[in-house]
Amino acid sequence: MLTLMAPTTRAVAGTITFPVNGMPNLVFPASISVSRDAPVGTVLSSQAYNPGLAANGVTCNVQQDVTVNGTPTPGDPFTFQTNVPGIGVRFYITSGWNGGWVQVPVSQSISSPSGGTEHDTRADLVVTGPVSTGSITTLPSMTVKFSGSCITTVTATQSLTPGTAITSNTCSVTTPTLAFPLPKGLSNQLKTAGSTTGDTTVPLGLNCAAGIKVAVTITDATSPQNVTTTLSLAPGSSASGVGLQILNGSTPVGFGPDSAVAGNKNQWSAGTSAGGAMQIPLTARYVRTSGTLVPGSVVGKATFTMSYQ
Repeated sequence: MLTLMAPTTRAVAGTITFPVNGMPNLVFPASISVSRDAPVGTVLSSQAYNPGLAANGVTCNVQQDVTVNGTPTPGDPFTFQTNVPGIGVRFYITSGWNGGWVQVPVSQSISSPSGGTEHDTRADLVVTGPVSTGSITTLPSMTVKFSGSCITTVTATQSLTPGTAITSNTCSVTTPTLAFPLPKGLSNQLKTAGSTTGDTTVPLGLNCAAGIKVAVTITDATSPQNVTTTLSLAPGSSASGVGLQILNGSTPVGFGPDSAVAGNKNQWSAGTSAGGAMQIPLTARYVRTSGTLVPGSVVGKATFTMSYQ
């Protein structure tokens, strides 16, 4: 006996309405001032919204897939580029039905809800590198998708309003070259290793907007890999057994790589600008090193790199 039966149709009983109250754009401030070399990851503005989420008759596990429509920052798949160099966006969403924040993009399998549901979205405007001045006109967006065997697939997109004006705060260096005319050093003043003489102070001049945190790295131009506090003697020097130090106040500075990145090795803080002219007094002096002290000429060359944080 052959029995023929009509195919059954799977009933989809559950519904997810996301969002309940619509999904208005998140809006960053109209203008933001940020120092050019602010550390990568610095959050400039964080905007969140609770659009609401209704889950009715959901009796199965639900797949939540959250994607970002945009271009990731090189080396960071969770931060997305804007059109302004040094400025990016990170998105976050509620984990599960009512957990804490989870960074996007993300995929989660969520069990059927046993209680209430709350779904928040968030976008952070962050520093991704040296910041330029400009208006943000190109922004990423975030798309949320719910799917499962007992629900009809639903999606919603969280967008951002363009137009935020970014101002990159910097300083101008008013003394691009410093010369330290050290006096003659006498051998009886440099008898033991570490002894010093000839302190000569010259100010490094800047002109800054108020509130900029100024940091400095000094690099040994003769031996750029040098990270000690003794400057190498440059070609033209005939003395030996002696070196040079540069001091910030009374502290000999260590030399570091030529970079404005915040946290660069041996980078040091010169303070926060009050606005307008700013001077950083630097002192150079002789320092006795190891080996035989041989009189002669002493020449040293270094570069300085400013970081505005």
